[in-house]
Amino acid sequence: KNNKEIKRLKWIKGILLGLVILLLLIAGMLAYLLQASGKVSDFKAWQPQTGISVHGLTVNFFGVSTLLLDDGHDQILIDGFFSRPSLRQVITRPIQSDKLLLEQLVQCHELSRTQAILVSHSHYDHVLDVPALLEMLPETAVVGSPSTLNIARANPKVTPQQLQPIKPGQVQQWGHFQTTAIPSQHTPPTAINDDLGEELLRPLTLPAKFSEFKEGGSFDYLIEHAGHKILVKASTGFIPEQLQHLKVDTLFLGIAQLSRQSSAYQQQYLAETLNMLKPKVVIPMHWDDFFQPLNQPLQFLPRLADDTPKSLQLLIQAAETQGTKVVLLSEPQPYLLNSAFASQSD
Repeated sequence: KNNKEIKRLKWIKGILLGLVILLLLIAGMLAYLLQASGKVSDFKAWQPQTGISVHGLTVNFFGVSTLLLDDGHDQILIDGFFSRPSLRQVITRPIQSDKLLLEQLVQCHELSRTQAILVSHSHYDHVLDVPALLEMLPETAVVGSPSTLNIARANPKVTPQQLQPIKPGQVQQWGHFQTTAIPSQHTPPTAINDDLGEELLRPLTLPAKFSEFKEGGSFDYLIEHAGHKILVKASTGFIPEQLQHLKVDTLFLGIAQLSRQSSAYQQQYLAETLNMLKPKVVIPMHWDDFFQPLNQPLQFLPRLADDTPKSLQLLIQAAETQGTKVVLLSEPQPYLLNSAFASQSD
């Protein structure tokens, strides 16, 4: 009887030890997959010098696809995502804006000059901070899909005059900026964001779970300023031949999960964007780990989400083949897009 009991205890210990080893292996694998997929410093050759005084049309990059275009008089904001809640926050509880951080950014970057916030689509990493920003910036409009406007309505202090339904193909004037929304496609769906095409049919209640932010349709933006043409494409998706009649000076190009797509998709995506638009400069976007706070240096997406160095190399190789300059913006410092406007306005 004692021998049987000893054998049973050994068997239980063996099972428990096996489970502990398995859990450690899983934890180790998860830790590996959540690490950055590479080092931003390995791409220093494509990063501009910082701390240089610039005058003219500039852009500040705040990660994902949040861009601040500024000509010294007026501003245009693409998307609105600064709060960047951590992975733990996103998974475990409803999310909302960091209002103290937003107040600091409004003051630091003089966002009261922002004419409009142009929203590419309605996932939280593009639109989370829009409702709070609109309250802080009562003269600023938001341009977006019905889903985007329903997210903005989460804040009762946002006025109807601030809500501008997106009008694809129609030129809108915002100070010295002319903008045109162009229908597009989101990055191909994954198990996490399989809501493509879904809409928010009523105002969102904040805080909200990340999954409550529905895509609501995706859009590119053509922005013209003093003869300088910019296209902003936040997602790694496209509609065939949608951009065939355009040529731009600067292309902001989303590359999230480009490495995860088939070789055929990668080639077609670059053909429909970079090759078709023939920009002088291409600036990759949506390559950073947006679970990291804004006060930390931007890091590549984790291995679990993307092989960002591979995505970047694909873009760099295609750009160099056609003589397009690649600029990797890795911190929210103004980068000069067009100096011509400075001389015109001086």
